[in-house]
Amino acid sequence: MANINIKKRTIKKCSVCGKQINLIMYKDHSYRGGHYFGEAPLITKKEWARVSKFGTRTSMIGDWEIQVMKKDPKPYGHVEYWECPTCYWRGW
Repeated sequence: MANINIKKRTIKKCSVCGKQINLIMYKDHSYRGGHYFGEAPLITKKEWARVSKFGTRTSMIGDWEIQVMKKDPKPYGHVEYWECPTCYWRGW
């Protein structure tokens, strides 16, 4: 049997349904039990109003025309975005 190098076990919360996710993290920085999508910035309404005053500009991504803000809001923090396997494979 292969040597399993478990670094730690931790509990996270699904960002979609709120269900508890039991994660196993390994020493090689891999994990199992959930799906990680990075960090999402937390922005206050006051900061959002401040950068909205600068307006937007039009940008093209392939055939799509989108509006991009001229200034980025400064986040006061970040939150990790995790999904449980049920929500991930449901394909919202």
